[in-house]
Amino acid sequence: MNIHAYPPADRPFLRYVMSNRKSGDARTRPNKHQPSQAKQFEQLARNFKTAMAQRDYSAACTAAQGALRIMPQHMGVIADYALCLMRQQHYTQAHALYMRIYNAPAALQAQAGQTWLDGLAEVCGWLGLREDTQRYGKQSMERSSARHSHGPNHPLANSPPAFQPDQPQRNIIAFTLFGDSPRYCESAVANVQVAKELFPHWRCRIYLDGSVPLSVHQRLQEAGAQIIDMSGAAQDGIHPLMWRFLVVDDPEVDRYLIRDADSLLSEREQAAVAQWVASDYWFHHMRDYFTHTELILAGLWGGCRGGLMTLKPLMQAWLARQTDVTRFADQIFLREIVWPTLHRSVLSHDDWFDFHGAVPFPAHEAIRWRTQSFHVGSNASFQGIKGSSAKSDGERQGWRVVDQHGVQRCTYSALVKGGRWVADLPFFIVEPIANGQWRVELMG
Repeated sequence: MNIHAYPPADRPFLRYVMSNRKSGDARTRPNKHQPSQAKQFEQLARNFKTAMAQRDYSAACTAAQGALRIMPQHMGVIADYALCLMRQQHYTQAHALYMRIYNAPAALQAQAGQTWLDGLAEVCGWLGLREDTQRYGKQSMERSSARHSHGPNHPLANSPPAFQPDQPQRNIIAFTLFGDSPRYCESAVANVQVAKELFPHWRCRIYLDGSVPLSVHQRLQEAGAQIIDMSGAAQDGIHPLMWRFLVVDDPEVDRYLIRDADSLLSEREQAAVAQWVASDYWFHHMRDYFTHTELILAGLWGGCRGGLMTLKPLMQAWLARQTDVTRFADQIFLREIVWPTLHRSVLSHDDWFDFHGAVPFPAHEAIRWRTQSFHVGSNASFQGIKGSSAKSDGERQGWRVVDQHGVQRCTYSALVKGGRWVADLPFFIVEPIANGQWRVELMG
């Protein structure tokens, strides 16, 4: 059997969709006397969207290049083209395009949408231009905050409820988990296990449904997690990414941390949370990487009971208004609905952007996760495994990981395509497989 580690899958940081936006500058629109060009542009836009959904950045680049031949000054298309180039690691070319937008007149620049400045900050990060990353990332967040700070907010009392270390059931670390991908399931189990040591005064809570394998469900319970079953009617119009936000509405919870299942808790985060708990701030937020330019990162914030309005009806109403719910729905909701309150009393740990009164991360013990790229909020499954299968396309190949003692560590199945199967896995499982300590066995 042939099992190989493979490079990381791309994880876009924001939503970009090429659209034919209206503008007063005729150079940015197809000539109305050439309907064939307008139709061609629309087809290229569809091609671009399809390619991006499939993460086929080469095809997306081709579509963007074609669109730019029709509308060479269209800032929205230029931004999309820059993103595609960046995703293909053509950082210098992408940087030049983003700077073209940055230096454009304000009216033309506005055509590029609201996320291109995040792209410029990111590409500067890849190029090692830290000062530029800080400058453009901060500008992006300041612009976004100016747009969203003045929405309806919840009144805050003078002080948040006191932290009760002897009642961990009132201090919750909340995760969402759905689907059968080991990328999320294995990291979720690891988080519940390490939280016992890193956050002994807190308890992990997992909001999940029936799509999570029963074996994972059982391992989470055995590790000490609270399980909230979100199957069927329990979802009640709430997107799975936002299930974890329901902890805000729980009157039995005094403090909550909202986290991503595929990111690992660490000593760095432990020190930051401890500093927040000892403060008088109602909310906590962390940024620890050059892509962390959203106002509220959906898996890196927390708060106190009574600090926010009841979120469930707000989530239901907000989702009902959306015509296209994306994988960034949780962050968009937080930006629009939660930021107007959170920004009024938040301790923000951030060594990158100096945004909104941020403070540096405090000193902390050595981080247990020995990876070169670890940061708070990082994706633990930046590698994976793949292998061959005798099964037909569309069938599922069962497999399991066995350690050096013959003990089964995990078991899953993966879809077969072209006689091959692939699976994203956290580095702490991939590495012992790669060095020969553990092995992968196929199952029926």
